[in-house]
Amino acid sequence: MLTPPPGRRLGPLLVMALVLVAAAAGFLVWSVVDLVSAGTDVDHARQNLAAARERLGDLREDDALGIKTSRDAALTAGREAITILNTLDYRTLDADLDEWERVTTGALHDEIVTGRAQSENAVTEAKSVTKPAVLAAAVAEVDEQAGTATVLVALRINVATTGAAPTDRYMRLKGTLSRTGEDWKLDSIGQVAYGS
Repeated sequence: MLTPPPGRRLGPLLVMALVLVAAAAGFLVWSVVDLVSAGTDVDHARQNLAAARERLGDLREDDALGIKTSRDAALTAGREAITILNTLDYRTLDADLDEWERVTTGALHDEIVTGRAQSENAVTEAKSVTKPAVLAAAVAEVDEQAGTATVLVALRINVATTGAAPTDRYMRLKGTLSRTGEDWKLDSIGQVAYGS
């Protein structure tokens, strides 16, 4: 430290200047130490962030792939089930109704089983033949956790009965599906009103 010559005192400005220089030097040393340690922390944080992003990306890809797979399976099953439920031929009625039972579950399945004899009588008496064609189909939602999905299907159904010319009917149908093991099965079906 500076000592003044004998008989002279350090002036207040000089003392203040020395204090500021010492504070600046201390700040400089602290900043350098902090910067060096921060550089290490930043590198470590960057590595952790990169690893977390990679894990998250893998999870997102797995989740997205799982949802896409479920969505595709639900669309295929829903489209097929709704087509089957609109297919009837009095000449192959037993096989047609067996298919109805195969693609359904829950209350809808029970209703089909319970009403089978009545359906057989009505279709055989009218000598009905219905042939659907899918115009469009989409999945409205999939709940992977609950194992449920909703599909929308637009159909053109050619209807032929004895004594009448075949006609085309157009329908928009909404079906809900439940996953039963690995398969999706239709558990409800209803018509969607136009303008909805």
